[in-house]
Order: sequence, then C-alpha cells, then structure tokens
Amino acid sequence: MNLYEYEAKRIFEAGGIPVPPAFRITKPEELAKVHFGYPLTLKCQVMSGGRGKAGGIKFAKDLEEGMALAKDLLKLEIKGSKTESLLVEPKMAIAKELYLAVTLDREKGCPIFIASAEGGIEIESSHNVLTEPIPYPYHSYVGRNLAAKLGLTGAVMAKVADIANKLYKVFESKDLDLAEINPLVITKGDDVVALDGKIIVNDDSIGRQPSFKGWMEAHLVDMSPRERRAKLADLNLVELDGNIGILCNGAGLTMATMDMVKAFGGQPGNFLDAGGGSDQKKTLAALELVNENPKVDVILLNILGGITACDEVAGALVDFMKKYPERQMVVRLRGNNQDIAEKMLAQSGLKLYPDLEEAVKEAVSRSKQAAKTPACAAKA
Repeated sequence: MNLYEYEAKRIFEAGGIPVPPAFRITKPEELAKVHFGYPLTLKCQVMSGGRGKAGGIKFAKDLEEGMALAKDLLKLEIKGSKTESLLVEPKMAIAKELYLAVTLDREKGCPIFIASAEGGIEIESSHNVLTEPIPYPYHSYVGRNLAAKLGLTGAVMAKVADIANKLYKVFESKDLDLAEINPLVITKGDDVVALDGKIIVNDDSIGRQPSFKGWMEAHLVDMSPRERRAKLADLNLVELDGNIGILCNGAGLTMATMDMVKAFGGQPGNFLDAGGGSDQKKTLAALELVNENPKVDVILLNILGGITACDEVAGALVDFMKKYPERQMVVRLRGNNQDIAEKMLAQSGLKLYPDLEEAVKEAVSRSKQAAKTPACAAKA
C-alpha cells in the first residue's frame, strides 16, 4: 500500500524525524487558512512518481498567486494519478540535498540503507549511491557510519545519523517495504529536515498494524473498480485488452498461462492470481470479477492444487455455472483432492482438461470463434 506524502510525513514526525510545518488543502480558497508566511510551496498529493518533472510542485509569492496555482494543480493528473489534495509548506532555504531510504534487499535477505550525498529526481541513476546492509539487532553506530560515509561532519553528521536511526525504527515497527526521504535537506541554518517522504506498507502486514486499519480502500484510487475490489478481496487482478479471462493460483503460473495463450494466438483479458490458499468463497469471488469484464468471451481457469484444494475450486465452479450456465469456461485442475473435484464437475457437466496445452488451445479456439460472432447473435 502506497501512502501519500502527507501521510508518510505524519508517520516520520511521530517517529521523531523533523519535517516542515504543513497544511493540506482540497480547495484553492483553503489557502487563506495557511499562516506560514510567503513564499509557499504547493505540492500535488498523488500516488505516482515524477511529480516535480510533471509540474506538480509550484512556489507562490503571495495569496493571489497561490490560489491561482492551487486551482491549476488540483486539476492536474500525473501518470494517470489524479491530484486528491495539495500539501502546502513554507519554501525552505536549502544548502544541500541528501537521499536516504530503508528497503528490503531480497538477495541479501535483510533490510538495507540506500543513501546519497545528492537528492532530487532520478537519484537511482547517480553513481554516488551507497547501499549498506542493516544488522540485526540494530545499533545506533550504523547511522553514524552511514552519515560519515556521506562525507558529513560535526553537528550535521549527528543529525543525519539520528534521522537514519529513526527511519529504520519506523521501517521496522510499521512493517514497511520502503521508507524514503528524498530529499533530506540541510538548511542554511544547518537544520536537517525531511522535505519529502514516501512510504510503502507491506500489504501482508496491514492486519497486524492497527494504525493502518481501514486505509487500504482509500489508497486504491488509481485502479479500475474491478481491480480495486480484487485488491480488497486479497486477489491480484490486472485488467488487459484481450477476450480470454485468465484465473490461476500463483503469479508464476498465471504469467506462464498468459504466455501460452499468447503463443497460441490468443489475447489475455486479464491477469488474476487468486493466491496459494484460495477457498471456495475466494475462488467464486475471483470468477465473478473475471465474468464481469465485458471484453471477456472465455474464462480459462488453471489451478494447481497444493495449499489450494481442487474440491474447493470445484465447489466454486459448480455454484458459478449454476448462476451463469451460458458462460464459456475451460478448466484445468490438477493436484490436491483432484479426484473429488473431477466427480463434482462431472455431475455439473463441466469438462476438465488435464493437459494445459490442450486447455489453452481450446480456450483460444473458443475466443476466436466468439470474436467472429456478432454480439446480437451471441446474446440470442
């Protein structure tokens, strides 16, 4: 779950990391309530990156200019992400910009610091980026060593080290995938402040983080309605332009099935990974989501039953076909409780395709036939 900048900064501030004073507005006239003094910085609150390059950050010298800018910024869409609000802050006198982040390194199997003596956009292309594995248990010297490697000295080094230590504590305590400050600025008065912030919360941890309870739905604004519903149901759905709805369990199996559909001349209408432990209720919800897509003519279901029991999937299929007997469905089920599933589906009249290649060819064939059939004839 991606957080907005203003939410990330609230979490940073609660963790003891200095942030600028800020006020969030949703209407231009609300700018009159801001009493930080001018000039002010107005920043679009969007989920996508590249905000600065896209004109999503502006500076206002007075209220009149600020209201005019706010009106334009609130209409701005950046990489498909609509501006929900603006964060208003005093314009800071910056002496130096740094970059600081904590994330997971899956190859090393541990969290790492990523830091640079440069901040700003496209920092990933810089040749001066440090990556430092974070030891467990954590010690405060890690932050000091990192600040020293950035070439900092004296009071500024101590402040940056303290922020690094606190950023890691936020990362660990909130179950985050990423905690990023870009830029972390040193002001002309030698204060060190998180001028911007990005947080990605690990989706699997939200249930054990009371502070994020109920946040998920409000942070899916850039998804289609079906993709949003899928996310809330713990299903991974990406809608595409083809007419074969694909439902599998496991991202790798879903991708492989999509590749095979393409290889045989078909066009996937979606990517839907129902996960490794889908029960009858969850599988039925997944089928409903794929079925609702008006572009989909055929549903191809490919399930390998490990944690997921084939009879649970079969139960969902039986219920689904009772409700939608006209739906074109090609089913491959292999694995745990496969024999029970086969008996259940035989009674429902739904044919099983044990061989994946055969199932894919059948789905592609039906999809091409459906594409040739006029819509009115298909409905008749």
